[in-house]
Amino acid sequence: MFITHVNNAVAYNLPYGIYYYAHAATIDEAIDEANWVDMQIKTYLNGQNPPLGIWYDAEDKSMLKYNINVAYMIGNFINRLNELNYNYVGLYSSYNWLTNIIDLNLLADYVPIRTAQYYHENSFKLEYPNRICKIWQYTNCKQINNICLDCNIYYE
Repeated sequence: MFITHVNNAVAYNLPYGIYYYAHAATIDEAIDEANWVDMQIKTYLNGQNPPLGIWYDAEDKSMLKYNINVAYMIGNFINRLNELNYNYVGLYSSYNWLTNIIDLNLLADYVPIRTAQYYHENSFKLEYPNRICKIWQYTNCKQINNICLDCNIYYE
């Protein structure tokens, strides 16, 4: 489905991004995940940077297995893909993880953030004005033509 969705986006001249649902509980595992993402992009996207970024989806409890702050896995995943010349790599997570689990002080200020928060406003953007909040996912089920869609706001 990934390939079909990307091909449809390209055919209709729509920008697209990708995300990787993380499970890494160690730095080495996070680097392995980044290398896997790189291989998939080289295989299926001809190595092209997705225009709306590559997002490391950090919200799975398996990442907490060794009691290492998740920010270390996030930072190493992002750094590895930056080393491989992907120019738009960021963190996707829930508001709860961003404010209670991930130590954002351990992440570089240049890391773009995509937050999932299903409320009337993007509290994360308001509470962390010095962070680059690029995308706000405000719902995971907006009905459009009987299809349930995630809906986001992209900030330029």
